[in-house]
Amino acid sequence: MSDTLALSGYGIAIRLVDASGDDLLGRLGDTLPPELVSCATLDGRAVSYVVTVDTRRHAGGRRGYRVTREGVEVCGAAADEDVLEWLRRDIDVTVVQGSPEMLFVHAGVVGWRGLAIVILGRSHTGKSTLVAELVQRGAVYYSDEFAAFDERGRVHPYRRRLTLRDVSEGAMSLNLARDDAPRDALPLGLIVAGSYQPRAAWRPTVLRGTQAVLPIIDGTILARERPARTLRIAARVSSTAVTLQGPRGEAGEVALDLLELVDDALVSGAFRMHADRAGAVAADLSRVAAQRFQSRRDRPAPPDRRLVAQRYVRMTDFLSPQEHGRLLEHVLASQDQLHESGIIDLQGEQMLDRTFRRSHTLAGPRLEEVWSMFEERLRGLLPGVRQALGIPWFPLGKVERQLAVHDDDGFFAPHVDTGDPVVAKRRISCVYYFHRTPRRYVGGELRLYDTWVTPTGSTPAGTYTDLAPIDNSVVFFPSDAFHAVCPVHSETDAFGDGRFAVTIWFWEGQWPAYLEAAGRVARGPAPHGQTGSDAR
Repeated sequence: MSDTLALSGYGIAIRLVDASGDDLLGRLGDTLPPELVSCATLDGRAVSYVVTVDTRRHAGGRRGYRVTREGVEVCGAAADEDVLEWLRRDIDVTVVQGSPEMLFVHAGVVGWRGLAIVILGRSHTGKSTLVAELVQRGAVYYSDEFAAFDERGRVHPYRRRLTLRDVSEGAMSLNLARDDAPRDALPLGLIVAGSYQPRAAWRPTVLRGTQAVLPIIDGTILARERPARTLRIAARVSSTAVTLQGPRGEAGEVALDLLELVDDALVSGAFRMHADRAGAVAADLSRVAAQRFQSRRDRPAPPDRRLVAQRYVRMTDFLSPQEHGRLLEHVLASQDQLHESGIIDLQGEQMLDRTFRRSHTLAGPRLEEVWSMFEERLRGLLPGVRQALGIPWFPLGKVERQLAVHDDDGFFAPHVDTGDPVVAKRRISCVYYFHRTPRRYVGGELRLYDTWVTPTGSTPAGTYTDLAPIDNSVVFFPSDAFHAVCPVHSETDAFGDGRFAVTIWFWEGQWPAYLEAAGRVARGPAPHGQTGSDAR
C-alpha cells in the first residue's frame, strides 16, 4: 500500500510516494513550508520521490529505507528521522534551484510595519537567532533560511519550522512563530549583512544603490547560472534597498535597533505624502540609520531637549453588557458592507496603501444605527477629558466616526490624525475597543509615541507607550499625537475573531463671533508633562 503526496509552489511541482507503510508523508508535510500547497493533481511535469523499505538489515537488525529521485537511488538510511531530514533538505534544493518564478537568497526574513527585513547569511552566522528574536518582539515570521524575491523585487515567505540549536539545550523549536495562513509579499525595507560576532558592538555602514544590493547578489543561489535574472531583480530593488553592513553583536540589541529604526523612519515621514512612497521610505530609513549609528561612533553632546510622555485617558467598562453585545452582533452582520481602509493622499483624497495601513472600515448609515450608544456619553465626558489631556477649550464642531476591523496581519503605521489640511481641525481622538470573548488574536496595541521638547519646537520620539485593546474600553488622546496600530496576529481567518474598534474624532468648530472680534489667541500645542492616566 502506497501513500502519495502532491505539492506545488513557486512554479515547482513535486510528487512524493511512500511505499514503506510507515506514514512518513504525514510527518514530512508538517516540516515543509505551507507555501508548498498540497493538491489533488499536478499539471505538467513533477519531480518524483519514492520511499521504499530497504531489504538490507542495518545495525541492530533494523530495517532501513531507500529513496529514489526521478528513478535514481539517492539516499539510504536506517532511521526514519534521517530519511525525513534528507527529503526536507532535498525538496528545499529542488525548489530554490528550480523555481522559474523566484530568485532565492540565503537569508532570514521577517515583516514589520508592512516592510520586509532581510537578514543575509548562510548557516552558522546567527541568522536564525536574530529572526527568532525579532519574532518574539512582534515581527511576522517569513523565513529563517531563504528570501524569495519575485520579478518586482517583493519578498515572499518560505516558512519552514523555525528551529534554534544550542549546544547545552539541544534543538528548540519555535513552532508558534509560524502559522499556515497565507502571507502577502512585502516590499523590501532593510537588508542586514554581516554575521554574528560575540561581544561585537553593532556599528554597521549604511549602504544605498548598487552597493546596497551587492550582498544580495553574493547570497543568491545559482547567481552565476542565472545572471540575467539575478541582475534584473537586483536592479529592481537597488533604488529602494537600504543595507546595514557590518558584524553584529547580541540578537536582542540588534533586533531592538532594527524595529525602532523602522518605526523612527516611518514616524519621521508621517507628515509627508510622496508620489514615490517606496523611495521616500528608503530615504528616511537610510537617513535615520546613518544618524543612529554615526551618533554612536562620534558621541556628540546631547541636544538641549527633554522627553515628555504622551498623555492619554483610558476608561474601562464603557458600554453596558447589553450594549456591548448589540454592537458586536451589529458589526458581525455588517461584514459585507466593510471596505478596505485608505489613507489621505496629496490631493486630500482617499487612496489605498497596504504598506502603510491594512484594515477594513465601516462608516455611513450602517454605523449610525448604533451611534446613539456613544454620542451622549462621549459629549458628557469631553470637558473632563480635554482638561486631563491639557488641551485648551475649543468650540466643538463635527464628531467624525468610523469602525475599523484589523484581522490577521492588520496594522497602521505611525501617523497623526491631523496630517493633512482636510483633517487639520481634529482635536481629540477617541478609540473604543471590543471583540469576541475569548479573544482570538494577539497584538493590535495602540502605540502612543512620546515627544521631544526643544527650544525650537517639539518632535516625535522613538519611545512610546503601548495600550492593549482591552474589550469594552475607550482611549482618548490628542489628535496631533503620533501613534500606530501594532500588527495583529489572529488565531483564525474568521471575521468575528478580529480586532474591532470605533474611532471618533472631535473637531474644532466655528468660534463665537465675540471671541473672533476680540482677537482670540490661536490654539497652541497642548502642554506636556504628565503620563497617561487610567480613569476607571
